[in-house]
Amino acid sequence: MKKLLLIIVCMLTFAPIASAEKLPIKITPTQVISTHTDEIEVGDWIKFKTVNDIFYKNKLFIKKDTPIVGVVDHVHENGLIADNAEIIFQTFYVRNVEKDLVKFNYPLYIGRRNSVCKTFGDKVEKYFLVIFKGNEVDVQPESTVYNLFLYK
Repeated sequence: MKKLLLIIVCMLTFAPIASAEKLPIKITPTQVISTHTDEIEVGDWIKFKTVNDIFYKNKLFIKKDTPIVGVVDHVHENGLIADNAEIIFQTFYVRNVEKDLVKFNYPLYIGRRNSVCKTFGDKVEKYFLVIFKGNEVDVQPESTVYNLFLYK
């Protein structure tokens, strides 16, 4: 009887966590994101926008082209021997259709892909630059779409 009661209490306690809905959010930057000039630092707010409408329980939750801000959590500068730069975002802020501020956490990694194997057919100069010095992060506005998830 005690085991059954404990199981029921555990199920009621963890039920909201298990039933959290995962809302996919596609975003694209609205500003240049680059480590080339060493201007991006931890704590900086980088502007993005949503690519499509986001619905929650069949109601519009966030409109397309809504501004969304990502907070830089970590910056890894490029180094030598194919040590590529990387920017990590963890916290995002967006306003829903009711103008409420929604804060959510989801990791977004930009950069740090080692492209040596993928650039085999490219020019020899590029190949050697990638080996001896890592790539910078350089993302132009609206050039890339990133996938995030909001747990509601």
